[in-house]
Amino acid sequence: MKLEFKKIEENKDLLPDLVYTYIKAFDKVDLIRAAKIDPAFADGESLSREYDIPYEMELNCLIVEGQRGENRKYAALVVPYGKRANMNAKVRGPLDVKKVSFADLNQVCKITGMEYGSITPVGLPEDFMILIDETVFEQKDVIVGSGKANGKLMLPSELFRKMDNCIIVEGLAKE
Repeated sequence: MKLEFKKIEENKDLLPDLVYTYIKAFDKVDLIRAAKIDPAFADGESLSREYDIPYEMELNCLIVEGQRGENRKYAALVVPYGKRANMNAKVRGPLDVKKVSFADLNQVCKITGMEYGSITPVGLPEDFMILIDETVFEQKDVIVGSGKANGKLMLPSELFRKMDNCIIVEGLAKE
């Protein structure tokens, strides 16, 4: 791996305030590390090629909006790189919504302070649910966006189990 992951205090500029504050308050702060990347290589395939990152470590974070009547809920769907999210019952059920669609990313970026293309499940607002495919835990360590286009986070997959708003979903990811 050609990235140098450092403690977040050493790479604070790679994190939006919301993400930095969340990680600092997390009881396993030293297990989450950040690395600087060239934003031109932020995508999964180019990230792997440029920085020698195994595809198996990479996760995608997709933001969806669920709706039931006038009620709207946001959720992050976390799936392994190269997989698609099964957005039917696997998402509607946990969100308790009738309809699910991809969220307006301009709105999500405004709400979270994160940058387009680098939304991370780490440090999302408390009212966002995080739905994680069970296969994510097959990897000891995983890599996700940092919230800024020029950064990536590496953390033990098991840390997702400690996040209050995280639900593990069997079959969330599909080919």
